[in-house]
Amino acid sequence: MRRLAINLLVAVTIIGPSIAARAALPRAELEEMGAKLATELARACPQSSYKDTAAFKACANSLAAAEVPFAPGILWGGDQNTLRIKKRKLTHFNADLFKRTYLPLMTFTGRWTIARDELENLDVIKVESYFRNALPPGEYPYPFWHSADKWNAYETMNQLSFYVNDKGRVFAITRGAKGTDANRGEYARVQPPAHTKDQWVWTDADGKQQPEVMLFSSRYQAANPHLPRLDQVYRIFASDMRQAACLTCHNPSNPQGMEWLTLLQTPLHAAAEVDHVIKEVETGNMPQDDVGMPKDLDPALRASMLKSAQAFRNEIIAADAWEASRPARDAVAVNVGGANRTR
Repeated sequence: MRRLAINLLVAVTIIGPSIAARAALPRAELEEMGAKLATELARACPQSSYKDTAAFKACANSLAAAEVPFAPGILWGGDQNTLRIKKRKLTHFNADLFKRTYLPLMTFTGRWTIARDELENLDVIKVESYFRNALPPGEYPYPFWHSADKWNAYETMNQLSFYVNDKGRVFAITRGAKGTDANRGEYARVQPPAHTKDQWVWTDADGKQQPEVMLFSSRYQAANPHLPRLDQVYRIFASDMRQAACLTCHNPSNPQGMEWLTLLQTPLHAAAEVDHVIKEVETGNMPQDDVGMPKDLDPALRASMLKSAQAFRNEIIAADAWEASRPARDAVAVNVGGANRTR
């Protein structure tokens, strides 16, 4: 499988219509949104030691339950301000996955301001934030240090830009270093672990599968009765994806140079994108060859992929329904002051 078709991503994330409309929110409404967003992020993920795993997990738990104005799909990546959004190298995420696993990697001060992307004619809420660069390796969704440039970009970032569509929803978030380091606090650059080329999952010295944060056990309670079956059907689905060469391209190295990349290399990445995979295989858009043309897939493998993907999807729905029926996981309560606006 070569790439998830761009037209599908546009349709399911409502990005195309939102950008095309170019309608700005009233200024007062945008400012209210900015204040609420910055305050909520600072409440859930305040400044703390960048190696504080407990604070990181408390942040993730808080964000999982937080009301943040995200569109169903989020585009994520570096600023790339000289390019149109459709031409930027960005990664597409299910908003819930992004909120639970990527956004908690940042700490927030509550400071914010409003800007305008003149190239796209879009409003942007810029929120002061810093990267937790000293967490255990398994807390990162994948090894950002596979690229020295990417790791440096994360370490030096000091703000996130939240792009707002005409519905008042954030559909893209980019990181950059054009803010200030004045509020970074105690911080030191770190030497990340060694990385084996194209190794996105691994077993650590204690025999535990990593990255831990992208395993089903990080999202579901141990008592969830659907976990054994969920793991079983995922393994079958993952095997089918490998046979169809999906993981050759849908991984963080982005060997095909896609503008909008979709990741499938871990259990939670795959769970977040299984609906897209089913639609692409059903319509015959996937797999594609090196120039993006549809490529024949063995009928038996296509049928097997659709069967295993649907079984995986059904178990995700069942596991999520069980979680929703149970008391929420314990979370550490964190209190911070109100947001401070910078100009």
